[in-house]
Amino acid sequence: MSDLLTKGMRRSLEVSWLMLKIYIPVSLLTVVLKQWGIIDVIAPLFTPFMRVMGLPGEAAITVAAGFTNSIYAAVATMSAFDLTARQVTILGVVLGLAHSLFVETAILSNLRMANIRIAFFRMAAAFLAGMLMNVIIPQQVSGIVTHHKSARATFSWLQTFQNLAITSLQIVIIITSLMVLFELAARWRYAAAIKQRLQFLPNAVGMSNRAFAPWIVGFFIGITYGAAILFQFVQDRQLSHKDACLITIFLCLAHAIIEDTVIFAIVGGNFWWVISTRVIMAVLTVRILSVRDLYRKLLWVGLPKTMI
Repeated sequence: MSDLLTKGMRRSLEVSWLMLKIYIPVSLLTVVLKQWGIIDVIAPLFTPFMRVMGLPGEAAITVAAGFTNSIYAAVATMSAFDLTARQVTILGVVLGLAHSLFVETAILSNLRMANIRIAFFRMAAAFLAGMLMNVIIPQQVSGIVTHHKSARATFSWLQTFQNLAITSLQIVIIITSLMVLFELAARWRYAAAIKQRLQFLPNAVGMSNRAFAPWIVGFFIGITYGAAILFQFVQDRQLSHKDACLITIFLCLAHAIIEDTVIFAIVGGNFWWVISTRVIMAVLTVRILSVRDLYRKLLWVGLPKTMI
């Protein structure tokens, strides 16, 4: 047990450091830009485009940070803005669909599961989801925005650093919990039996049984963290062309599903709206594309054109 906790803590500290060294400087930079008035000058240029998603113009900074960097970088920018729980929820879906595009597209390309065009597919899906969310979800959405009061109050560097410290601690706690739970699940004596019983899941969304491991790892852990097992399956040629394409599409729409959703829930988004929207989009899209090999008509978005 102590070995398990030690391994989980070590991995969590490594990942937490990777995230916080992005979160902290980006958060401070965004606050500085806000205080200097630079964001107030830029925001009106994006207001019409953001408005169709129910977001203020300044949210373009958050979207750009997420697209080019990571969800943690995007969340870092949000501390400078006065966003409602509804807006944070919409951002949770938009950025859940399209974030870390440089890194994750490079990983998928190296795995020969996609090319650069998949990044544009993800951005298009994100904007479409944002517009639909703005129409579908109610005006009043439950969620506690951690920076809500401080954003409206007189600016204070002390309050800014307090908010930064609190959210950073929350990030470390969440990541540590996820890592320890993952280690526990991996060593659980019933894990193999449960995996066997869950083999029907990939079939339900149109994949073969061989797709289960890389699909489920990417779904829960993410493209970046799950790259090792994806690489192994690709190298061993255990995935058919159809499985590779469907896994790629599914993971573009829903990966690291718990971690990404929890991060936005921490800063005020509605957990259930974010997670259900992404999962439903992924399941329906992949299920439809699996019928009569319709996925082949979508190869132009960046999917591999030949067998892996």
